[in-house]
Amino acid sequence: MADDSRRLEEAPEEIRELAERCVVHVRHRLGFELDYSVETLSVLDHFVVAVLSDEGEGAPPPPGHPRRSSATLLLAPTVGAYFGETLRRAFSCRWRFTSEAADKWAIEFEEVFLRVNPAGVAAEAMFGAPSEGWSGAIVTAPELTAVVHERLAVAPPIPEDEFYTFAARHEALQIAEDYLRERAARYGAVGCTPADYDRLLGSN
Repeated sequence: MADDSRRLEEAPEEIRELAERCVVHVRHRLGFELDYSVETLSVLDHFVVAVLSDEGEGAPPPPGHPRRSSATLLLAPTVGAYFGETLRRAFSCRWRFTSEAADKWAIEFEEVFLRVNPAGVAAEAMFGAPSEGWSGAIVTAPELTAVVHERLAVAPPIPEDEFYTFAARHEALQIAEDYLRERAARYGAVGCTPADYDRLLGSN
């Protein structure tokens, strides 16, 4: 089950509604009840494959195929909301919801400097590749980008067909968070308030 003790603040109502819609979609499609735990991310990946199989007449179209685009536009906000809620309950992080446009959403970590757009992660999972107008990249402070990338580069390799999965992105965030926590213990923590994110990365 999800670790509710690490929650900071509730998600915006729009996010909660979309996340619950994802729960309903998965229940109807797979007969599985999502509970916002990290363990359910593999089920979310299975759901994406099932939806894309409809687009590909029995098998998912290849990554980047145009038939993936309709599924991406339709489901990225809904599935991304669930993924973001799972992150919020697993880590010390919060939503930055300054726009209803899903490509502007962000999950920001409070104790280390990490930001990710869950809907962008969902779009890349649906598209199987970088998708124009979306970004699921893991973002940190500019002065930490190189060292975080170096740490991720020495992690066990991910199979190519799993690179854009929710499970893989969560694992990468876990590695980055662990590394930044260790670094903060040695060198001192960086500011991680919304104002600090806006100052270093700009506002959405």
